[in-house]
Amino acid sequence: MSDAFSAFPDTARLWLMAFPRPLDEGEKAKVAEGFEAFRPHWKTHSTAIESGWMLLEDQIFAVVENTMGTSPSGCSIDAMLRQSIKLASILELPFLDAQSIVVRASGKLKVVAKTDLEGLLQSGALDATTPVIDLGLLELGQLRSGKLERPLANTWIARKHRAKLESRESQSVS
Repeated sequence: MSDAFSAFPDTARLWLMAFPRPLDEGEKAKVAEGFEAFRPHWKTHSTAIESGWMLLEDQIFAVVENTMGTSPSGCSIDAMLRQSIKLASILELPFLDAQSIVVRASGKLKVVAKTDLEGLLQSGALDATTPVIDLGLLELGQLRSGKLERPLANTWIARKHRAKLESRESQSVS
């Protein structure tokens, strides 16, 4: 992990938003310019928010802050989210919605629609060992400890589609 978050404790609040594909150099420059221009103005209850940001694998926009602690201001969170969405809009590359899942396939991040999960599990394109990216992490310590990526078997997907996974695994053993 880069130095962008080195000054923050593990308890710092984290937000993760994924683009549908990796950003090119020009797009990364626009994100940097836009978010850096926003940071000095990001406040909660008139107090500047100590924050940082980075792109993980050129595709996942990560924002961290340590000022709001356990009582973040709804208005300040909304301001950061609005700015992030504005940046995505400038790029004409909206963040993924809740109907998308990010997995690692052949070493690269790949976006999968929830509606395609069943077929991908049935075909074996995804299995219990497929790495899934967890965009729901809430603290920087979770990111630092490697919880961003975990096997599909340890996610909600496995709980929901256990029968398909078990059927597929028993077929491969036979």
